[in-house]
Formats: sequence, C-alpha cells, structure tokens
Amino acid sequence: IGSKLRWVSLGMLISFIQYTRRSFEPILLLSEQFTQIQTALSAGERIARMLHIEPKIVEPEQPIKVTVRQKTVTFEHVSFSYEPSTPVLRDINLQILPGQRVAVVGATGAGKTSLAGLIARFYDVDAGRVLISGVDVRDMALSDLRKCVMVVPQNPYCFNGTIADNLRLFDPSVTYEQMVKAAETASAAPFINKLPGGYDYPLLPGGGNLSQGQRQLLALARALIHNPDSLLVLDEATSSIDTETEELIQEGLRRILHNRTSLIIAHRLSTVRDADRILVMKRGQIMEDGKHDELLRLNGLYARLYHRQFAESVALPQAGD
Repeated sequence: IGSKLRWVSLGMLISFIQYTRRSFEPILLLSEQFTQIQTALSAGERIARMLHIEPKIVEPEQPIKVTVRQKTVTFEHVSFSYEPSTPVLRDINLQILPGQRVAVVGATGAGKTSLAGLIARFYDVDAGRVLISGVDVRDMALSDLRKCVMVVPQNPYCFNGTIADNLRLFDPSVTYEQMVKAAETASAAPFINKLPGGYDYPLLPGGGNLSQGQRQLLALARALIHNPDSLLVLDEATSSIDTETEELIQEGLRRILHNRTSLIIAHRLSTVRDADRILVMKRGQIMEDGKHDELLRLNGLYARLYHRQFAESVALPQAGD
C-alpha cells in the first residue's frame, strides 16, 4: 500500500470504500426521485388552491323539505350559461308530471346535460326557477335534494373496493338481500354472478376491470339502494356500449322507470321511442315536444335526426361487407 499509508490495513480500506458507496446511494436516489417530488409539490399546491375555493352553491338558511313521494319538476323561464357571453339554456319552460318518463334528445352542445344538472343543482340558474313539487331547488338542503334526485352519469365512478362496497357505498346498514334485489331489478345480477367471488369481487380504482356498460348497471343498482323513491336523471346511459349490454340496461330501466318520474338524456333515438314525451333541443331551446309517432308525423328536427340515425345503422353492416 505504500510506506506513508502503512498504518491503513486492507480491511479498513475496503470498509472505507464500501461506506463511501453507501453514503452516496441515498444522494443518487434523491436525485432520481426529484422529478416525482416536484410533481407531488405541484399537486399539493393545486389541492391547497382547490380547498380555498369558495363554493358557488350556497345552502339555504331555512331549508324546505319535499315530502311527496311522486315528484313534479318545473322549469319556469330558466336561462343558464357557464360563461356570461355564451348562453347554454334560453328561457326554458317545462313541466314533468309525477310518474312521467321524459326523454331529451338533440345534437352535442344543445343543452341536454345542463338541463339535467340544474335539476340536481350542480349549478344555479342565471334567471328563472327550477322547482321540485313546487319547491325551488335553491330553498332545499343539498342533502335532501340529493335524496330527491338520483343522477346516473354517462361515466359512473366505481371506488376501490368490492362490488358489495360499491353497492353499499360503505353503509353497513345495507343488507345483502337489499343488494341482491337491487342488482336483479337493474339487470346487474347476471354479470355480478359470473365474476369470481360475485359481490366480493374486488374492483380497481375507477372500476377499471369492468366495462362501461357494467359500471352503468352497477350505478343503477346502487341508485336503487340509496334513492329508491327519487326522481331519476339518466345522462346518456346507453351511449358507447355494446348491443348486448344495452339490452340489459334497457331491460333494467323498464323495471326501474315504471311509475317513476324520470328525465332521460339520450343519443340513440331508438332507446327513447317508448317515452311519454320526447323533447328535442337545439341551441339551448326546446324546439319540439311530443311522443315518438307525433314527432315523426311532424316531419321536423326529430324526424330528421331519427331518419339520419336509422340510415347510419343500416349503412354500417354494408360498410363491413
């Protein structure tokens, strides 16, 4: 080793080298994780900003309860916009009677989803009133309103847990029998029973190991458990799913919607032919209102939409030949 380093043994030198390497490993690891740390800090800042946002939907000081089982929905001269310069709904007047099944159709951006969001008070109107059985939704406690209005969105969310957890929403008072009955009514039982473990089948966050149609069926069953007598709002429930699952959803909806006040936002016009009323929207206004056959005889906007979709459905198999 040399005369000047005669006091350093070979063992000490090896130990020194090993300890030096080990002391540098955390520093190297920290540099590798620096990007993730920066991302986490940015995410934390965004969360902090979100927590300081003042809610636009304000709870009433003296809320009014809606006690009637069958709900009536009324829009009185309702106008709404996300941006002041771009109106989404213009002077909407509409009444949905108890037990009535009303479908809303129209092109993308016509205002269909906004109409549904105002019933659940996801937003407040710019002008006019939205009433449930005569009570302005702004005068209802949000917890009561959520019990009155059951919204099944186009892409329902599933939590990290089992099928049973997602049906119960982690409410221990919900029994196994209630889950099975709701799943059978919503036509979700057939696919649940085929899963390994059935109701104990674990779901990935967001329901990534279920198809979109299966998540829709699960959401319908979940809604029946927690909001059995509520007004039902379906937002594009059968869009972007296969025909077999669509038939299951339609079968479940026939049972769920029997004598239930409901608003159905639809893209496929074939799914709303049996509705009590069909509203045709364009640029934030209701252009036509009537039954399927009546609107076809009118030969207006609905008839053009229907014949266009029918022509496309006929042309698709030919294109694949």
